[in-house]
Order: sequence, then structure tokens, then C-alpha cells
Amino acid sequence: MKSVVRVGKKYQIVIPKKIREQVGLKIEDELVMSVRNSWIVIQPRPKRYGDYMQGLGKQMWKGLDAIQYVRKEREAWKE
Repeated sequence: MKSVVRVGKKYQIVIPKKIREQVGLKIEDELVMSVRNSWIVIQPRPKRYGDYMQGLGKQMWKGLDAIQYVRKEREAWKE
């Protein structure tokens, strides 16, 4: 769902009700803002950062056999 919002005089925005309801946003909840490819991304702050971080960097392992990689590294420690 896309919505258009206006930036106020103090650079404030209002999150539309439909979007607040869709993501379950409540008063006093915290949001995380970031910029990705010139897009402003706003998302609810994760309750547990471990859940948020899970899966980050997975593209690093694309095409690699993780088990073989770890075995090779462990063998290098013995040298």
C-alpha cells in the first residue's frame, strides 16, 4: 500500500491510519529510519535485534558450501 504524506514545517510526517494498523504501530513505539538507494525506509524497531539481524549477510554465502568452508578454515588453524 502506498500513501502520500506531506512534510511539515518541522520536517514531521504523519503515518496514515491504514499503514499504522497494517503494521500494528502503537503510541510510544519506536521506529528505525534508514536510507537505501535514495529511498527513506521507516520500519518498527525490532523487539529483539537478534531476530532483526538474522539472515543479514546471507548473500555472502551464496554459491558457497558453508560446511566445506568451515572445514577448510579449521584445517588452516592446524598449520
